[in-house]
Amino acid sequence: MRLLNLVISLLCALVFSVAPPARATEETPLSLADKAVTLTPNPAFRYVAAGDTKAFLERHWQGRPLAGGAGLGLLVPVGSAPEPAWVVVLSYDGGGHVSDLDAGRLDADALLAALKSADGGTPRLTGWARPPQYDESSHTLVWATRRLADGGVVDGLDYHVRLLGRRGVLGLDIAARMNDLPGIEGEMPALLSMVRFTPGNGYRDYVPIADQSVTLGLSGLIAGDALVKGGLLDHLWAGIRSQSFIYLVAVLIVMLGAPRLRRYWGPKPPPAPARDQPPAPPPPPPPLPRREDHDGPKGPWS
Repeated sequence: MRLLNLVISLLCALVFSVAPPARATEETPLSLADKAVTLTPNPAFRYVAAGDTKAFLERHWQGRPLAGGAGLGLLVPVGSAPEPAWVVVLSYDGGGHVSDLDAGRLDADALLAALKSADGGTPRLTGWARPPQYDESSHTLVWATRRLADGGVVDGLDYHVRLLGRRGVLGLDIAARMNDLPGIEGEMPALLSMVRFTPGNGYRDYVPIADQSVTLGLSGLIAGDALVKGGLLDHLWAGIRSQSFIYLVAVLIVMLGAPRLRRYWGPKPPPAPARDQPPAPPPPPPPLPRREDHDGPKGPWS
């Protein structure tokens, strides 16, 4: 009996050691960025963890530059091996909440000029492959630029997506060629369905003043420091338009205006007498009770 139990235990250990490790599914998505973001696996993409990014790039990417820092890993289209035409770089910036108050004031020409001025003086950036576009329902910002690569021989593409959250921004960056743009656009809905903020970390979960925010705006996400170099007044104006500043000003106005509002709409105190008029005479004292001529009860002779 003991021998049979020992054999069964050895067989169980062998089965568990040979079985592949459990992979994330739709019911168990991957948790990223300190549990602020979840990644739901998709059969059309292979996920490369952040720790395996360097080895993957050395083996399949031939040292080509990425569009951003792969702090959360890579998403590689399945079927593009051994050398994929493009990969998706995942990153997360938890420096603070970014407001979308300037969504209706995105100036594509001004942003392109700022990007070109920050391009080191060389004409590598040639124009927009897709002008900036913001989706207010999903709080997603998308833009793409064309650039010259390999000495001006290759018509390159830099595709960028930013998802705004409560405490930071989730980034998807793609470095590819212009002829890959239709394929990237076709795969973008599937990519965006894979990543999302966890409950409590979405854009609408932002708490003014309590949560940290940055005076960046959507224009700052696109052009970065190039907008700050354009002048201090532009940077200050961006800070004035931020949500935290607006809420702070509103709170200060309420605090300073509350006594004045109570003065006009609160209960009125009784009017004080004028100084040039004599004070009103005091009211007369009440009449004294009538005294009787004698004490004691009255008799029939009184």
